[in-house]
This record gives sequence, structure tokens and C-alpha cells, in this order.
Amino acid sequence: MSEIEAVILGIIQGVLEWLPVSSQGNLTIIMIGIFNTSVDVAARFSVALHAGTLMAAVVYFRREIIQLFKRMGKYRFGFEKEEDRLLSFLIVSTILTGIVGYPIFIWIVSINPVPGEIFIALIGIALVTTGLLQRFAREKSKDYTNNLNRMNLRDSIILGLVQGLSVIPGISRSGITTSFLLLRGYGGNDSLRLSFMMSIPAVLAAEVGISGTTSFAGISLTEAALGIFFSFLVGLVAIHVFLRIASKISFWKFTVVIGILAMFPLLAYAL
Repeated sequence: MSEIEAVILGIIQGVLEWLPVSSQGNLTIIMIGIFNTSVDVAARFSVALHAGTLMAAVVYFRREIIQLFKRMGKYRFGFEKEEDRLLSFLIVSTILTGIVGYPIFIWIVSINPVPGEIFIALIGIALVTTGLLQRFAREKSKDYTNNLNRMNLRDSIILGLVQGLSVIPGISRSGITTSFLLLRGYGGNDSLRLSFMMSIPAVLAAEVGISGTTSFAGISLTEAALGIFFSFLVGLVAIHVFLRIASKISFWKFTVVIGILAMFPLLAYAL
């Protein structure tokens, strides 16, 4: 991988992380299909780039984060009190995300090499599934009126388990968590903000855990630094823009189309 490729991937990550189209899935397709990167290096570099969008989320939601830290002195686990509800939700969902997501990631990067066409096709299937879920959730959400005051332990468990699945390339973290929040009855804006807030502890835990237990062979420090910097810079702008336009765009259609296109190389490989 070259430095210019790292910059390009960082820019793409900065934009796609906040869209329900699977930044990891699309990055993996680009790295394998265009930049001829191996599956394991593509999986590791896509995780590394999340450090940049993590920093962007921390900066963007700094007021909410500061408020959470201020409340920690009086915090008591539970969902009865409004001041404890969000932090309890984040703790439960993050723990379950790690329990589900970490073994899946280790399996992905440790599997025997498979043809890139097959791996990309599997990503395509995951993208189509994510897109159809988004469409279904969007239709169902019209019938619900819940808000963040209804947050409970059950929702925390469901969202934690669901977010853990997003480590699979092609399953959009923001897409799948937002979809399930909509299905659970949360409003559109609340679903987006809560999904983005969930990404902060989950991605932080993933970066620390994965960096400490896996090798980043094949990725130079310069490439990682450039990719992370540009994913942060672009991500900071993209998250603001997306929160403003999300309700006006049907991203599920884009996800399904990309997923279908991703399956074409498998057909050529089979023939």
C-alpha cells in the first residue's frame, strides 16, 4: 500500500463511517479489488482508520461527553434516573459489542487466504442485507414515537449484540444500529445521535483491544498516520453534514446497489 492510497482510504473512511453503507465493507472492496491488498491487511487497516473517525466523534460530541464525565461521581447503574440512563446504555452495549465482535474479527483476520472475488461477494451479500434492513426499519419507524427517555436494559443488550456484528465487512455499524433503534421505536434524529455516541466507546475499546493483541504487519506507521489523520479531518465535517441531510436521502438504495455490484467479480471468477 502506498501513502497516496492511505490518504484516499482515510478520506473515504471519513465520509462513509457516518453513512449506513458500511465503511469497512466498501474500504475492503477498494483495498482488495483496486489496490490488490490481502484480506488480512485490508481488515486490519480498515480497523485502524476508525481511530480517525473516533477522534472526530469525540470532538463533535464533546459537550455530551463532558456532561457524562461530570455525572460519573454520582453515577449509579440503572435506567430509572435520566442522568444514569445514557451512561448505563453505553456501558452495557459496549461490553456486549466486544463479546460478540472481537471473536468475529479474530476469525476474519486468521482464516486461510480466500480468493478476493469470494470475499468481496460475501461483503456484497452483507451490504444488500444491511440495505434491506434499513428500508424495513424506515417504514416501520413511522408507527413509533418513543424517545431516549424510554431507554432500558433490553434495548442496551439488543444494540450491543447488533453492534458487535458490524465487525463483519459489509455490515454497516451506523446502518444496523440506527435500523434497530428505529425498529425499537426511537425517533430518527435520536437514533442517529445515539448510534454515533455508541461508536465512541465501542471503537475505542476495539482500537485498544485489537492493537494490543494483533499484528499490523504490512502497514507502515506513515501509512497509518496519514490514513487516520485524513479520516479524522474529513469525518469531522461529514458527521455534521450527515446529521443535517440524513432524513432527506435513502441511503439503503445505495447500499443495495453497491452490494449487488460487489457480487459481479464472483461471477467472473466462477466463469
